[in-house]
Amino acid sequence: MESTKDKASTDPPQPSTIPTIVKTEHGTTSLPTPPFSRSTSNTSSDVDEGGNKLQRPKLVQRKSSGTMIIPRDAPTNGPKVEYPPDDARAMSPRRSTKETELMVKTARLSLQNRVKEMQSGLAAIAAQVDSVRANCDSLEGNNLALQEAIGDMTRSLSRQGLNK
Repeated sequence: MESTKDKASTDPPQPSTIPTIVKTEHGTTSLPTPPFSRSTSNTSSDVDEGGNKLQRPKLVQRKSSGTMIIPRDAPTNGPKVEYPPDDARAMSPRRSTKETELMVKTARLSLQNRVKEMQSGLAAIAAQVDSVRANCDSLEGNNLALQEAIGDMTRSLSRQGLNK
């Protein structure tokens, strides 16, 4: 006699419910579909609550969207419309080429001025480093001279102490 554990391991696994996407008037809806059955007969899962047979939605055929490349010499989409200055559409962030060139020019000038300021600051720092380095070299020379003088005095005192 087989145990229920052995039977469960030999039975094929039951497929899970697979959602179906249905397009409606109000948008797209995802509906669960009943699991697939190996038999072709209608089961209770193939029939909805109203007794109607459930059917898979038809596959929608799509038309090719074609190329999205637009040649440079193609005409623009519509006529250019002028809006009054107080109209919100006239206040859009779109700028003309003259405005853009002016903005680029002013930004470039301000950047060049900032670079000149930073370069002059860097030159001042480099000059200060050079003066500190020269001062340090001078102090090191004076330090060596003092060490030699102290060493000479110590030797002369030690000789005088020995001669007494």
